[in-house]
Amino acid sequence: MKLYSDVDLPHRPSDHPDWQESWVLIFRDPETGLVGFLRTGSYVNQGTTQTHWGMALPDGTRFRRHLLDRRIEPGDRTETTASSGTMKVSFPDMACCRFEGTDQDAEADLRMYDFFPSQQWTVIGGPGHGASLDGGNDHGHPESAGRVEGRVRLGDRTFEIKDGIAYRDHGYGPRAHTIFRSARWNAGTVGPRLSYSLVSIQDNDGAFNKFGWLMRDGKREAIKDLHTVNCTLADGLSVLGGWTVVVLESGEHIRIDVDTVDGVVTSTHLNNGGPGSSPAGIDALSIPRWNGLEGVGDFNMIDNAHRGEQEVSHLFMANHHDGLSKRDFDPSWLRLPRP
Repeated sequence: MKLYSDVDLPHRPSDHPDWQESWVLIFRDPETGLVGFLRTGSYVNQGTTQTHWGMALPDGTRFRRHLLDRRIEPGDRTETTASSGTMKVSFPDMACCRFEGTDQDAEADLRMYDFFPSQQWTVIGGPGHGASLDGGNDHGHPESAGRVEGRVRLGDRTFEIKDGIAYRDHGYGPRAHTIFRSARWNAGTVGPRLSYSLVSIQDNDGAFNKFGWLMRDGKREAIKDLHTVNCTLADGLSVLGGWTVVVLESGEHIRIDVDTVDGVVTSTHLNNGGPGSSPAGIDALSIPRWNGLEGVGDFNMIDNAHRGEQEVSHLFMANHHDGLSKRDFDPSWLRLPRP
């Protein structure tokens, strides 16, 4: 089976001023508990690139670096690679997906070997139920999950990852400055038996939309409905975990439970949200659990019910600091044992 194809590689941009293309890798090393979020992308017609990068250990050691307005340089985009200066994605011999990141406080060189070919979102519920959101060369969001290996440096510690687990996505097409009222995106994997991307969004005008996909034992399952429940702390943004319940067209219910290791604040044009940027979202780097298996996921959340544009600050568990730091909040005593 051919895992990689042209849909995974850089696309020719349209002339839309907000056309962007980006690649994301979310990974976890079960041996050390290290988790990470690596994103490289560009607003091609604006001539800028973006790096979003966050990593964390269970002991609270964390790293975050955003570089949002670097100018595109010659060679940043080729037929098979894309770079934002501090982050690069490539597909060596079309055999794996490789992410390389460099920073004074951190490094990463990771290779992901997918479990299955990239999957595109379909509409869940409403008049377009079941329709694919694959827009060909104009827009799309192909995603997959797999095994990851490589090397990561966090501060002065180096980690050799031999058998990690990862999820990746690739978004391309127009992406304007958008104010969501709320959004939930539970995307991840527990291994070859179950991988998923489950999205629900309430737009600025109040419209509610759901889309996504779910792969079980190598087969894509048709989804009838889904709901995600996020547990947040008193700052209104730090995600402790939660769960998603998926109803398949067959009537079967699948529940995916999630515990968050650490959160990374992300935003489109400003470091922590604010006027002229998307609301600050939380990429909650998490451990999903299903049927006795566990893996890695992004329990992403945007909560902006009043549609404001203020910068976020004073957060318990969502990292909004630059560089290397240590979380001083211990969430372990908040987690009740499950029955």
